[in-house]
Amino acid sequence: MHLALTLLVAFAIAAPIANACFAAGVCGGGCPPPMPAPSCGGGCGGGYGCGQYGCYRMRARARTSKTLSFDSEEEPTPTRPQTPDDKFLACCMERKLPDTCLSKCSYTSFNRQALQNMYFRVDKCPMQAAADIQYCAAQGRDHTACCVRNGVASTLAGPKCLTFCDQRPGNVTQLDLSYMACYDRFDSMKSCFYHDITRGSGRRSQSRFN
Repeated sequence: MHLALTLLVAFAIAAPIANACFAAGVCGGGCPPPMPAPSCGGGCGGGYGCGQYGCYRMRARARTSKTLSFDSEEEPTPTRPQTPDDKFLACCMERKLPDTCLSKCSYTSFNRQALQNMYFRVDKCPMQAAADIQYCAAQGRDHTACCVRNGVASTLAGPKCLTFCDQRPGNVTQLDLSYMACYDRFDSMKSCFYHDITRGSGRRSQSRFN
C-alpha cells in the first residue's frame, strides 16, 4: 500500500508534463523519476542513526541524572503528543524519517505542492518517504467511511480511490493508471485524517482543507 501511494503521486504529478510517460512507459526526458533514497555513505553525526531515507534523529533518553543516551528503540519522550501535528510528527520520527522530511509532518505543510516539490527534487525529502508521511497523517487507520462522505470515490477511478484512505499496516494494492484520478482527492483524504485525529472516528465536521 505504501509503495503504491508513492507511485500514484509520481503518476499524477508527471501527467500534465508528459502524458507519453503513461501511454508508452517512456518519458523521453520529460518527466524524471523520483530520486533514489539517500544513503548514509558519509556517516551520520552524533545523535543520528542511519535509516532507509538517510540520517534520522535518534530519540534522547536519560539513563541517570548525569547520563544521556540516544536509543532509537526507546519511547521518544515521556510526554505524550497532544495536538494533531504533535502526533503526526511523533509518528514520522518513530518511522525514522530524516530532518528534511519532518517539516512535512504537519497537516498544513503536507500538501500537493510539497509532494510535487519532493517529486521534482526541489525538496530534499525523498519522494519515497511520501508513503510513510501519508501513513502518519492517517495514523495507520482506516478512514474509508469518512472518505465516502467526502466524495473521494467521485472520480473516474470510482471506489478504487478509497484504497488510499485505508492506511492500516499490511494493505497492499497493485496500481495501474486507472488510479491516477485519485490524486485529485488528496485534500479530501487528508481532511478525513485530520478530523479523525481531532474529533474521533465517525464524527463529521466541516473540512479545514477544502
